Amino acid sequence: MKLSIALVSSVFTLTSLVNAVPITGVACPAVIPPTPPVTASTNGTAVYGLQLSDQGGIATLTQAGLHSGWSFGNGGLGFPWCPTSTWLNIVDSTHPWKPLVWGGSQGTSTWKADYSSYLTATATATYAETGDFLACQPLTTTASSPTWTLFLLTGGALPTASDETLSAVNVSSCVKTTLYIGAGWTSIGSSPI
Repeated sequence: MKLSIALVSSVFTLTSLVNAVPITGVACPAVIPPTPPVTASTNGTAVYGLQLSDQGGIATLTQAGLHSGWSFGNGGLGFPWCPTSTWLNIVDSTHPWKPLVWGGSQGTSTWKADYSSYLTATATATYAETGDFLACQPLTTTASSPTWTLFLLTGGALPTASDETLSAVNVSSCVKTTLYIGAGWTSIGSSPI
């Protein structure tokens, strides 16, 4: 069986659209299937099953998180998949709990992230590789809308007292958790990978 040049060209074009890493100025597919959220996965904690969210630029865990696909380019974690407009960034801190914020540019390139895996921050000059996160209830949370502020945890100890990075949270509510990125999709209408 002979393949025509047009068929081969079409397959390469489709493959590049499905597997493309979003780049500014490159057109995105018209339809992007929803993908599973990033969820808190430590069973038995108050945050188990809550989903990674963006609330005013602060990384949080809520009941209904982000589902627009994930970008893992250049050691980052961004959404939506194409075009990526918001990135999860680690804020430098002298404490073992580093604030996590969403920003319009990728300031963190040390995430180890992919579908069907745990989110991990690779080692830097100031901390070892870690997949641990700290989730704390804000001082102004409501029962109808439970929200947990999220931090990267670079040391094993949980906080026992407030400091400048924890001034807006209830320190006694803080729990240690991990974050799992659910299975993605290989293409529209196909099975999870």
